[in-house]
Amino acid sequence: MRPRSEAELRRRLKEKGHADLLINNCVEDLKRSGDIDDAKFARFWVESRMHLNPVGDVVLKHELKEKGVSDSIIEATLVTKAKSYDEYEVAFSMAKERFERFKKLDRAKAMKRLYDFLYRRGFKYDVIEKIIENIML
Repeated sequence: MRPRSEAELRRRLKEKGHADLLINNCVEDLKRSGDIDDAKFARFWVESRMHLNPVGDVVLKHELKEKGVSDSIIEATLVTKAKSYDEYEVAFSMAKERFERFKKLDRAKAMKRLYDFLYRRGFKYDVIEKIIENIML
């Protein structure tokens, strides 16, 4: 079982049919004991995502938002992530590996596929453009 955000826990308890009063008491007890902390959850999520299946900030932001983490915590987590992981370097290493598959394609098709791959992985447009320029040289 993986850690969960407060919103995820509330949602799951609600789905199981528990009363709102019981859910609120349970969540408050878990917050007091430190077992539920959205900031800690967001850091965990980003770290595990960057180690197992790296993605850009756009995807990370969307995933955390989907899990009910507040915008302020998401922004703080992404700022912290930027200190540990250079988005350009992560995307460039993924692009180099993927580009090997596209070498036999014509230049325009290879660029389009590489752009689409990086875009789906959640990297920002300016990062993608810089990578395509460097790889296609």
